[in-house]
Amino acid sequence: MGKFDGILLLSDMDGTLLDDQKQISSKNRQEIERFTEAGGIFCMATGRPPMTTVDFEPFLPPNIPKVYLNGALIRSGDGAVMQACQLQSEIWTLIGQITKQFPQVGCELFAEDRIYLYQASPESMQHQQMSHCEFTDFAAFRKTDVLYKANFTGQPDILRQVREVCAAMLEHYAVASSTPTFLEVTQMQANKGEALRLLKHKLHARRAYAIGDSGNDLSMLQAADFAFAPANADAEILQCADCVVGRNTEDAIAQAIAQIECAAKQ
Repeated sequence: MGKFDGILLLSDMDGTLLDDQKQISSKNRQEIERFTEAGGIFCMATGRPPMTTVDFEPFLPPNIPKVYLNGALIRSGDGAVMQACQLQSEIWTLIGQITKQFPQVGCELFAEDRIYLYQASPESMQHQQMSHCEFTDFAAFRKTDVLYKANFTGQPDILRQVREVCAAMLEHYAVASSTPTFLEVTQMQANKGEALRLLKHKLHARRAYAIGDSGNDLSMLQAADFAFAPANADAEILQCADCVVGRNTEDAIAQAIAQIECAAKQ
């Protein structure tokens, strides 16, 4: 029996598992491998779609479960779909209202294999550059595409106005922000907290840990049996965490696994 048997660890990617150069440190890689070899279940949990994580996945153990798009799409270790929460047709009313009232706000629509640019903004252009992914003009939208997430982009003060103006409509969705310039919208049941609960149940984990740094990680940290945050996390995340470890540039995941190991010995 391995020392980490029955232990699930969900980790956010950007700002947590990835350093500021969007790399997974060798120390984190070594400790994640040690964790899984001793029976632990490691899972990446990200707001990204699958197409933008392929460069990182070779540096993680094979056959790990993966949470994409803030929990709208979850795949098991063998690639089978465990959950797929597509946006319903009502989302077009919300998109229409926001893009009409706020022409300076960008709108990105996420399918599994592409990101459509419905309305451009400087923040969307920065996002495209940061993600090393070419966005697809919405004019090329395929009616057969399933959409999992809408991301509204803009300056934080404008996005606060969007939340206020569209509060009545937004209350029917899960709304999160992985950065201050993003307002990410999924179906209500699609969030990282629900993803953690589903994985803990389906994988028969006896204890679930989580680590994340920003607003879209909050539900996951609240759902976990024990929550970590890297020292670079947002203030609300630091306040929610049971334990603060080093920054994402200081092998935060390795430090969290060391804490889990200490708890397992008690």
